[in-house]
Amino acid sequence: MRAISLLDAERLEVVELPAPEAGAGELLLRVAACGICGSDLTSYKRGLFLGVPGHEVAGVVEAVGAGVAGWRPGDLAVLEPAPGCGACDQCAAGAYHRCIESLTGSLGVRPGGCAELLAAPAERLRRAPDGLSAQAACLAEPLSVAIHGLRRAGPPRGEDAIVLGLGSLGLLAVAALFPRAADATAELDGAPLVLECSGQPEAIQQAIDLASPGGRVCLLGIAVAEVTVIPVFWITREITVTGSINSRREDFDEALRLLAEQPDVAGIVTRRVGLDEVPATFRELLHPSDVGKVVIEPAR
Repeated sequence: MRAISLLDAERLEVVELPAPEAGAGELLLRVAACGICGSDLTSYKRGLFLGVPGHEVAGVVEAVGAGVAGWRPGDLAVLEPAPGCGACDQCAAGAYHRCIESLTGSLGVRPGGCAELLAAPAERLRRAPDGLSAQAACLAEPLSVAIHGLRRAGPPRGEDAIVLGLGSLGLLAVAALFPRAADATAELDGAPLVLECSGQPEAIQQAIDLASPGGRVCLLGIAVAEVTVIPVFWITREITVTGSINSRREDFDEALRLLAEQPDVAGIVTRRVGLDEVPATFRELLHPSDVGKVVIEPAR
């Protein structure tokens, strides 16, 4: 089968790999849609997690492994975030979403979403809601990340909110805000809730500056760099700053519900590419000229 493999920093290639099979307790999917995540771009820039990337996956069941009940070929399945290794300190504390195995998204998945076929444990796959397209269903994972950030920041109380960084994560954060009766706007000078979704180091102090006294800031974008901040303003205005990573099952459940209720959220997908276009697309995404979500369709 054809797949995309990260061989080194900024080196992606289309490769031929042996097709996986559905082992005991597994499902074999024909990948229909795989979103490109900001973490995929970070791995690409730095040569991290070599191999076949892709964890924002929706696919059609091709084969059902031994011992798996409730699935049949033709079902549309969505890949959940990894449940953690079950053995580390974070998993023991119930924080499986912070387990390193969960953060890489690779636990039990062969090989990754940027491929024609993927095998995964049935326990990591959810049936897509009726009527939901694969292109919308693959947004469940990044949407669950935005929802988890809102839980970490504290539930909005019908208040104004500011989202910094209107890339795909920021747009999904806006979508997650509306069911919570909060407004998201670019017109405010300040708000009780600020979500930083860009991952740009310089945006962190900006997010603090935009928070109202007693407000909350949640950092969802991942800044991999040194940052200069002015703590006195955090202190005198009693700003609460929260980090957020990954998501939990309750976040994923909510993401699927929201996508089923508001399928127009899939409008953030602005570009669909086939496997042959992926290497050039990653190069372009290092310096994006527009906002929105790029989704890989291996059959394209």
